Order: sequence, then structure tokens, then C-alpha cells
Amino acid sequence: MTERRIVSRRGLLTVTGAVSSAAAAAWAAAGCGPSRSTRRGIPEPVSFLRTSWSTDPFALCAYSFLAPGPLGTSVRTKLAAPVGERLHFAGEATSGEAPATTTGALLSGRRAARDILETARDGARVTVIGAGFAGLGCARALADAGMRVRVLEGRDRTGGRTWTRRLAGVPAEMGASWIHSWRGNPVTELLKRTGGRSSPFDYDNTAGTDEAAMAELARHTGKLDAVEDPDTTPVSAVFPENPSAGLRWAANLTYTQEYAAEPGQISVSALEEGTGGRGGDVLLPDGYDRLIDWLRGDIPVRTGATVTAVRHGAGGTTAVLDGGEEVESDHCVVTVPIGVLKAGRITFDPPLPAAKRNAVDALGAGLMDKLWLRFDDVFWDRDADVLEWFDPDEPGLWPYWVNGHKVFGEPLLLGFNAGHYAHRLARWSDRRVVSSAMDALRRMHR
Repeated sequence: MTERRIVSRRGLLTVTGAVSSAAAAAWAAAGCGPSRSTRRGIPEPVSFLRTSWSTDPFALCAYSFLAPGPLGTSVRTKLAAPVGERLHFAGEATSGEAPATTTGALLSGRRAARDILETARDGARVTVIGAGFAGLGCARALADAGMRVRVLEGRDRTGGRTWTRRLAGVPAEMGASWIHSWRGNPVTELLKRTGGRSSPFDYDNTAGTDEAAMAELARHTGKLDAVEDPDTTPVSAVFPENPSAGLRWAANLTYTQEYAAEPGQISVSALEEGTGGRGGDVLLPDGYDRLIDWLRGDIPVRTGATVTAVRHGAGGTTAVLDGGEEVESDHCVVTVPIGVLKAGRITFDPPLPAAKRNAVDALGAGLMDKLWLRFDDVFWDRDADVLEWFDPDEPGLWPYWVNGHKVFGEPLLLGFNAGHYAHRLARWSDRRVVSSAMDALRRMHR
């Protein structure tokens, strides 16, 4: 069998807040939060940004993953297939080239546009549902070809799961952060057109790695090449029934943090899915929002327009908004996340064919959430790209931190949780989440 490689695709609604001095004092007095100078010398954060993708009604997940099942990688092709000549689908979940990435989303939108242009009359009306990379990529290609395009977006902004906020004056990506495999990548071409900068990211430049745990993981994952049916076999099949805390941590870092799901939920075939380019990964010091703005250009986008139903047939399509308004067009492109499709937030009349419904059911909807913390000063390793943390009692809780100071020159840390832990923390208050993160950071630096 071919060697299975692990690709890197770290990306992601948000709750934001600044920790006021009064709130900080109350937290410290209650013993549940950081003070200006904690008992272990770690300062409190002065502000934070928190994501919660599973509670965002326009996402209901972070990104898709390939779950074990008989459809294997063909599930994405089935999800991408148009229904007749009028109803089309795009989005990272439909991408066989680079799923779970902005690259996959962009390529899928362009693919849907090509499908429409093969049969559409000149100047046809096209409704695109969703203003993320897939929706805007599709709309741009259609508009450039002379189609009359309108984009409907439920949120009050464009970008979808790509959302750039500002913290300490620098871009804090609440959604996608990296361009993965940046050489020969169409998203890199967009970056060049905007004049934006890129910053190479070294995943191996880490502080805090538990080498023994990673070695234990390697002894087990070496068996993955011998798996006879990678489509139906979960990655966890090569692990012992009762894995050690170290193995659980290493597996979380290697698989859960990449695929936003637990090893028992990810198929072995998922490890062979690509990222749409070559070479390493880069961060965007000027922000992903520059790319979204360039891609949109003068394309009309109607925000606050939540589509609840789509009627389709040989004569055209009708998108029904939550207030009952109907938007008619010759073609419709659905680019909503897999989480929204799985939840049935959009109904179709007539219903989608069985093959399409089966594909929606078969794909996984993964969860990864972020916490940006801003401090007055840097107390961590300034030179490391990554800080790793192994909590033997909770292996996989706050295991991965990106050093924002190295990229932006500001005292910022970006922490990740994925899979089981992300679902758990999604139910927590802001106070509890920040307190949990600070506890991990104190223990890392004691």
C-alpha cells in the first residue's frame, strides 16, 4: 500500500471580550481566573477572542472530515454532483482535491461555475447561497463570464468560516488561519494579487513536545499501511483497547487537531486527502479578509438573508428566505457547510436524491475551536512557532498553541481544542474557558 501522510489543515462564530480590571479582580478573588500577577508569575490576559463553531447556526461545525464508511472518498464526489441541470453544490466538503481548506472551497466554487456555464444560456440568473470562499469563488467566475449573479448570505458579513478580527491591531483569524501547501495553490495566487504578505510556519519548531509519547504513537501508526480496507477502518483500529495518556495526547495532537474529530471517527483513507498545492504552510500577517474582499469585488452580496428552502426543477430554482420572500433564478448553487446540510436547515423540493442524502449523512462534521489571548508581555518561548502541552489527566485539553508574537510582534497566544474537548468547552462560559486555558499555561510554565 502507499505511504499514508498526515497533512496539516488547521483552520475555523465567535464570542469576544476584554478582561476588565474589575472582572479580573473578581475572577482572582473567586479563585477561578487569572490575576494581574498570578501565584506562578503568569500575567492575566488583557483581552481575548473565542470561537464556538458548533453554536454558530450558519456553520454548526468547523469543517468536514472523512468518516469510516463504504462510500470512501467518493462521498465528496457524490456530494458535489449537481441535481439535474439547475441545482448545484460547492464548499470544502465537496472538494476531493483539498477538503477542509480554503483552497478546497475556492476550487469547488469554480468547479460549480464551470458546470453551470456548460449548459446555461448567456446572461442566465444564478443565485449563490453562502458568501464564503466557495460562494464568492463561484460568483466571481460566473460574473466574469457574463452571468447575472446574486449572493445570499445569512450572516451580517461575508467570508463564511473565514473571518478576520483584530486584536492588538493585528489580524486574529477566527476561521481559517493558514494557506496549506502554498506553492501552486490558487489561494496563494489570490494573496499575491492583493499584495499581502506570507509568513512561513514551522510545525516542527515546537516547545514542550513529549518525545516519548510521540514515539509511542509512531510504533502504532506504522501499522496503518497494512490496513486492508482504509475506507471503512478508523485510525484508532491500530491503537490498543486502553491507550496510555501519552498515546491519547499524541493521537489528539496528530489527528484530532488536524481533522477536528477523534481517531475513532476518522477513516484511514482521510489521511490521504490532499491540500491543493505543494510545499509548506504559511500564515497571513495582513489577514485573510484581504483575500475575501478582493474575491468579492463588486459582486452584489445580500447579507442577513437566511435561506430556509430551495425549490428546483427543469424551469429554474427558487430560494425561500426565512421571512417568506422568494428569490427566483435559472440556477442555484448551495455552498453552506456540511453541518448545516446535516441539520436539515435547508429543505429541498423535490427532496434530494438518495445518493446525495447518503453523502450528507456519511460525511463527518468536525469541530475545532480557538482561543486568542492577548497579554501585556511575552512570558513564553519567543522563538518557538508552537507550544505543546501534555496534561496527563486531560490529554488533549489545550494541547496546541501558536506563538503569535513570532508572527505579529505582539504578545498573543492562540490555543486550540478539537474533537471531544471542543464539544465539551462549547458548553462552557467565557470565564470558565479562559480560566481553563490559563491553568494550562501556568502549569506549562511553572
